[in-house]
Amino acid sequence: MLQQTGAYKLALTAATTAAVGGVLKARNDFGADVIITRFVLDVATASAGAATLDIGVDDGGDVSSDSLIDGQSVAAAGVFDNVKNGGVNGKAAVLWPKGEYIVATASATTAGLVGNAHIEFIYR
Repeated sequence: MLQQTGAYKLALTAATTAAVGGVLKARNDFGADVIITRFVLDVATASAGAATLDIGVDDGGDVSSDSLIDGQSVAAAGVFDNVKNGGVNGKAAVLWPKGEYIVATASATTAGLVGNAHIEFIYR
């Protein structure tokens, strides 16, 4: 029997470009589709500039997505999540199909950014 729930912690990257997935790019290698029930963005050290992040699921990891968090500033330290801080397009629960990616894409450089993403999920 598959494990029914899980959590995943990933370090954020201080990206110097606005490349898709530059801050975070994680592939679902769990062997099954999962439903993300909470995505927590833990910003321990803010970015030097006024960057925002779009975070969401994309099939190939090459297109920006904001299905989890839409336009969250990382210019200040703090803890943000898709339930309270989802923005216009962020949803409280998002399907993360097997083999697809979560991407966090910055609007500008996130130099100086230090933090982690915490992903809580249930198996579909």
